[in-house]
Amino acid sequence: MLEQILQDKRAELAQLDERLLRNVRPSTRDLRYSIGTGRESLSLFVELKRRDPWEGEIRPDLDLPTLAARLEEVGIGAFVVATESRYWGGSREDLAGLERLGVQVPLLRHDFIVEELQIYDSRRLGADSLFLRPALLPGERLQTALRVARSTHMVAVVLVANALELDAALATDAPIIGISNRDFDSGRLDLETTLQLAPRIPASRSVLSCFGIRSAADVRAVRGHVDAVCLGTALLRAADPVAELAQLAGP
Repeated sequence: MLEQILQDKRAELAQLDERLLRNVRPSTRDLRYSIGTGRESLSLFVELKRRDPWEGEIRPDLDLPTLAARLEEVGIGAFVVATESRYWGGSREDLAGLERLGVQVPLLRHDFIVEELQIYDSRRLGADSLFLRPALLPGERLQTALRVARSTHMVAVVLVANALELDAALATDAPIIGISNRDFDSGRLDLETTLQLAPRIPASRSVLSCFGIRSAADVRAVRGHVDAVCLGTALLRAADPVAELAQLAGP
């Protein structure tokens, strides 16, 4: 699956105009204001996607503008927008559409970034943040990608799934580290990934727990260990996602 995704990304890159992309407006929605540090409070991020490769169809008829407007009214920290098309059912237009809608909370692009041109493209589409994966940006390339994102006033999130990737993230100056509870190779979900890795991250950096948080009990399990959680599949499959958000958040 990853090789197919990377092939698709190379095809997308070939369509991008580098001259246009390097002249982008800076982001004005700082993700750091939506997520604290020190694990004292918990922000709720919502991932917007139609499907994923492990869960199958989630909400194929997803009306992003309508749902985003409803969720923003009840107060969330950020939207995580899946723009990968083949396996997540997203598109670059999903991100651009939310930008045109005028959402007030930051937009975090969930895709597979392998070249710095994609970072400029993300900002042009309206992203205020994006996931950077150490596995796709080894060595100095990860720090370079962070620097490019910062040049557009975006605050990138380094997404890790194991101790080695966390080591790579901690070797950079990334202010926010995301912990993926899903192993990409096997598709296995394990909330213990967050509980094991989060204690290694200094309180000076923010921590976002991503994927596999399906219940209020899961939210309680990571509360106090992270600064924010990303809610997706369970919320989107609910008949009323706004009511489900309140249920997942708990008291």
